[in-house]
Amino acid sequence: MKRSPLRKKSKTKISTLKRKLWKYFSLYIRQRDKFTCFTCGRHATGSGMHSGHFISKAIGGNALYFHEENVHAQCYNCNINLGGNQYIYGKKLGDKAEELYLIKNTVIEKWTEQDYLDKIEHYKHLTENM
Repeated sequence: MKRSPLRKKSKTKISTLKRKLWKYFSLYIRQRDKFTCFTCGRHATGSGMHSGHFISKAIGGNALYFHEENVHAQCYNCNINLGGNQYIYGKKLGDKAEELYLIKNTVIEKWTEQDYLDKIEHYKHLTENM
């Protein structure tokens, strides 16, 4: 059975919107945290500073993928070499870590194209005004 060409186009559009949102969201997080690693305190810019997730993108779904309390600036070493430096990350989050796990286990969000477009505009505006 053939898939509808509209469905494929829509899926491609969502993935494109998700990448665009990540671009602005990630920049906002790094600016918000003043390009200082949440877990080790290192300061870096460019490719040396990432936006790292406490609960990974793969298991957190949209509810945590773009959740401001689940994502913080992390240096390359902590985010990549140390796999997110999870122990320290969790300790620094304190009680917020438990709240994030509850969201992971209870919230399932399906976003529309308009949801992505609205969030892109929101984070684009925030990054331009920081």
